[in-house]
Amino acid sequence: MKTVTLTDHAYERLAAWKESRKDSFSKVVERVVPAKGTLADILEASRQLPPLSAKQARTLDKECLAHRRWSDQKDPWIT
Repeated sequence: MKTVTLTDHAYERLAAWKESRKDSFSKVVERVVPAKGTLADILEASRQLPPLSAKQARTLDKECLAHRRWSDQKDPWIT
């Protein structure tokens, strides 16, 4: 057993993944955070996640479209 310190924001994000009051943070981490490994490992772990809500899917689409054209993006390293 280990003690972990989280910011309030990180705690809220982690707590949002709990499926019930009996769900432990350890179970959430094991379910949601893929083990360090290959891209194939990450893809396999992502298949076990619950489907996105309609709002999450819209947000993902919006962000992907906003960043689709690299030529339109400003380089953050150049002022």
